[in-house]
Amino acid sequence: MADQPHVCLVVDNPLRDLEGLVLLARQLSTRGVQATLVPMYEQGFDVPALRPDLVLVNYTRPNNADLIKSYKSAGILVGVLDTEGIGGKNADQFASMVKSAGCPDLVDLYCVWGQAQYAAFLRQNTVAAARLHATGCPRYDFCAPPWRAALPKPSVGSGYVLINTNFPTVNPRFSGSTSHEEDSMVKAGFEREFARQFIADGAHAYRSTLDMAIKLAQHFSDVQFVLRPHPFENIGSYDAFAALPNAKVIQSGTSLEWISGARLLVHQNCSTAIEATMLNVEPLSMEWFNTPALRLDAATRVSRGAAGESEMIELVRQGLEDRMPPLPAETATFRREILSELYTAVDGASSARVSEVVLATISARREEASTPASARPSVRGMAAAAVRRGLGHRTSSLLRRAYSSAENERRRNGKAFGIETVNSILKRLDEASVDGRRFVGRPAANVHVKRMMSGASVQLAELN
Repeated sequence: MADQPHVCLVVDNPLRDLEGLVLLARQLSTRGVQATLVPMYEQGFDVPALRPDLVLVNYTRPNNADLIKSYKSAGILVGVLDTEGIGGKNADQFASMVKSAGCPDLVDLYCVWGQAQYAAFLRQNTVAAARLHATGCPRYDFCAPPWRAALPKPSVGSGYVLINTNFPTVNPRFSGSTSHEEDSMVKAGFEREFARQFIADGAHAYRSTLDMAIKLAQHFSDVQFVLRPHPFENIGSYDAFAALPNAKVIQSGTSLEWISGARLLVHQNCSTAIEATMLNVEPLSMEWFNTPALRLDAATRVSRGAAGESEMIELVRQGLEDRMPPLPAETATFRREILSELYTAVDGASSARVSEVVLATISARREEASTPASARPSVRGMAAAAVRRGLGHRTSSLLRRAYSSAENERRRNGKAFGIETVNSILKRLDEASVDGRRFVGRPAANVHVKRMMSGASVQLAELN
């Protein structure tokens, strides 16, 4: 191994995850680590070609189990910083899903977001205690100094009412049917009966949310409304709302960016309600068409709930006129407690905590001088790896595009990012930082097998 530690960070959904992972890469770089950002769909090529000390993957699920095993067999440490860190109905369900659906026994490091998840992972024996750490999630560092100053300004100014939707299973961007989404939920560990009920309830909630959004924009015709679909939703399904003169549908930018410029947040079962409380923006929940299958307890309990359309209109009116009634004591208490339970702390230091445990994991490996793990990928996984090695990235990609569906290609393209975007984020981080250091993203170097590289991974370098 090289003297300088090398860590690859797998980027799942750039719209949601890239800013936080660029911040994490910068924090690692300030600690002497070579940090490389790797698109999720290119990791099977780029990680083996780069041979880092540690790869920090976005989750452990059946679809990446063979990759994790191949990394371990190659002597690469595997850590997890789960991008769905508050998935499931509660912490125990999430811990159980991770235990049953993935291969958490193979990871060398698992970073959970908050204390509730940490305790649940221990109760469920999901990950060994020595490898489990409550760190928070780096993307929420943008809710606190100094990194809040690095949030970009919304393109429409500020003072709008934000409507966040969360219906990727019934309004999918990348797949053509809800049956595919149902199968994906089952593969992720949910019971099929629950998946069907969730999708049926979600279809009604989606239609009701769109209807309410249109009514709000029509009622408050002199107020700007912005509807931000989930990154995996089909934006075109909201054209009726976008046709209104005071309404926009925008899917670019992060949820934190758009919440930071809003006066109010309207939602149903969207975890961005908790983000809104971090940024002191009042979340309002449409409860009259909520159901047990859809209900996300934390998102509901941090919000002011409306029991009907007229009540929601009145809550929005009160918020716009700055005469919102006092927050119920129970809601205020829950807001304080939930930040520790689900996010460890909103203190701008989650990326630093992740960096520290990553370095400690690499250091422990070097001291132990341990041998590669004996985990073997499945026959299918080994065959896929052999094809990648034999053909290289360019030829493999040409063959994939020839036989892949348009749906799969859209999904892949939706998770791509470029050096220009990384450098734009780094510029904002450098300006907000108190350390005075400057970093730039460049094409990944230190390549052991050049023809395996996708050319899409980005490494950080410090400017002198």
